[in-house]
Amino acid sequence: MRWLLTAVLVLGLSSRPARALCDPGQVVGYTLIFGKTIEAFVEEGKRMHGFAGCTRDRVLVFTDKTGVRCKETFVHTASVPKSYLFARNQNDMKLCVDDDLYEVAQAN
Repeated sequence: MRWLLTAVLVLGLSSRPARALCDPGQVVGYTLIFGKTIEAFVEEGKRMHGFAGCTRDRVLVFTDKTGVRCKETFVHTASVPKSYLFARNQNDMKLCVDDDLYEVAQAN
């Protein structure tokens, strides 16, 4: 039932077609924290517009100026994608971007 609620929330918040969503089975037991658009990323002290995937310690910045830190490397390109943060706790968070899930942490 919980996964169904998560899927409904994600589908309801997304402006993308259903095929561009993460597999709800990968976030069973997680809570949907927010859905936000990625505006930029910060890497090695430089801010770049858009989204180019995750590299370890890259900070993804949302349009409201909050952000998360990538814990893993995964190449992905999209101009300004919508993302969804799922969490079990502060040390176990996943960010869904299109149909990819990234391990992330709180940005300092």
